Amino acid sequence: MGRSLAAVPFRVWAVFHGLLVLTQLGAAGALLDAVDLALETHGGIGGALIVVAMVQTVLAVVATWPGGMPVWPIAVSVALVVADTAQVAIGYSGLLALHVPLGVLIVVAQVAVAVRALQPVRRERPAALSR
Repeated sequence: MGRSLAAVPFRVWAVFHGLLVLTQLGAAGALLDAVDLALETHGGIGGALIVVAMVQTVLAVVATWPGGMPVWPIAVSVALVVADTAQVAIGYSGLLALHVPLGVLIVVAQVAVAVRALQPVRRERPAALSR
């Protein structure tokens, strides 16, 4: 990720987003255990994740231009907005055969973004030293 301070808000938000996605897993598990309010919690977090992914997309754009961060976080963040929106609609429709695998994909994608956001910046080697 880029060296600019513009990338810092994206990094912090990506980790927050990753933690919220993992919290969503806990709410899904509570549904399986028939815990009171689990459905409301799971649905509420799902709706919030759409907004969180939208904010992450904006922060990724700012971190890329002028921040110098690679473009891939923008693409992944946009894909997460689409996936989260579809996930909420599919969940309320009760289509668990689609809801569960899409949920796994969302978790894997966002946790990967959060882990990458925590890794140190790779410094480019000058051309004279890379020979």
